[in-house]
Amino acid sequence: MVLPLFRLLVNRDKSENAAMRSDWLPAIPTESNTAAKIAWHLFTKDETQAILDNCRKHNVTVNSHLLHGLDQSTRPEILSPEKKITWVVPVNLRGDIRYANDTQNHVSCVEVKIAANDTTQAIHRQILERLERGEHRANFLLLSLGGVLSHQAKVNFLTKDRTKPTGNIGSFSNLGVWNLNTESNDEDGWLFCPPIVTGQRLGAGCVTFNGRLGIATQGNSPSERMRRWVENIQTPTHAAS
Repeated sequence: MVLPLFRLLVNRDKSENAAMRSDWLPAIPTESNTAAKIAWHLFTKDETQAILDNCRKHNVTVNSHLLHGLDQSTRPEILSPEKKITWVVPVNLRGDIRYANDTQNHVSCVEVKIAANDTTQAIHRQILERLERGEHRANFLLLSLGGVLSHQAKVNFLTKDRTKPTGNIGSFSNLGVWNLNTESNDEDGWLFCPPIVTGQRLGAGCVTFNGRLGIATQGNSPSERMRRWVENIQTPTHAAS
């Protein structure tokens, strides 16, 4: 993992065109976003199948299509929507690393920087390139090194890091497809959303259970973002090259 860590540090994107945390517009209180900080949507089986068919038609992954739609849905909340947005995308390392205790952390991540005019294909290629460079392994090594720090040293590091003007503004996680042999009906579905921490502005999660795609997002103005996200997901042109 040392070589991927070296590559990560050397190739770190220092673009001045990246959105900063201060670029976010303040949330406008409305009846829809003051009561709750989380919003969700459950697609029907037919709608989910249409999304899958659309992605196959344009030869893109569902994961990249969902992330592209989320990125576009978030840009109205940013003062300079033409800037790049940095997203944290978790990576499952089970099978790549092994612990004696199965409940220990087996998750790392890559940071995906998306420009306003990036296509779904471009996002997919970037994720693959980051994985090929081993950035998820490098980030896992950095997380592991944090284990040697004292509790107060960890608190100090995180506090300083989260006050920086730059950095990722949210996380996107897709738990994939779960087809279980249960007596479910068309009304059943799963929903999932990753947590958000100080310094991040939103979290978004997806999971497909027995043929139904469920999406959820939390943070400021989740209802408005969800409305835009659903529209983007169901718009075929967003998957076109």
